[in-house]
Amino acid sequence: MSMVLVLYFFLHTNKSIQMKVSNAVWDGLKEQIEHFTERDNEITDITITYQVKPSKNKNYLKLTVKQ
Repeated sequence: MSMVLVLYFFLHTNKSIQMKVSNAVWDGLKEQIEHFTERDNEITDITITYQVKPSKNKNYLKLTVKQ
């Protein structure tokens, strides 16, 4: 099963745009998380910043995932 996250951002003009995060990005992120958490077992939370497009005015989406 292909795992592609599709995020919908609704602009102030009520138009929506679609952003896709590739499997390569997810795999790289997973590798980094595993790498650093294996070396430091005191890590409890991870903050990830992912820019989907360049913009002068930042509009953030905050997601929380708990295991």
